[in-house]
Amino acid sequence: MSNASLQVDAEGVVRLAGVIDFDSAGPVRDGLQQAAAEGQGPLVLDMSGVTQANSVGLSLILRAAECCQQQGRELRLRSVPDGLQSIARVCGLDAWLSDVERARDN
Repeated sequence: MSNASLQVDAEGVVRLAGVIDFDSAGPVRDGLQQAAAEGQGPLVLDMSGVTQANSVGLSLILRAAECCQQQGRELRLRSVPDGLQSIARVCGLDAWLSDVERARDN
């Protein structure tokens, strides 16, 4: 069984940790949708605590970006795991992912 956690800190940064896979996808998706709907300004997703992720992780990032867009917000990523970056490259999404990561510095 997978174990993932999603917490929003005092600054509004969404911190994702643990294993992101098919077993954890539902609760993580719901938490990201709620965070996108409730906050203001950019949604910062910090993935430094993610220990393992597969293509589901990339799908959740894309869904978070869509939710942010619907709310008139911008998604910014921190510490995307190397494995997810590799999956993004295979899917042709590496340039997009890099742009979203760079946005955090602006």
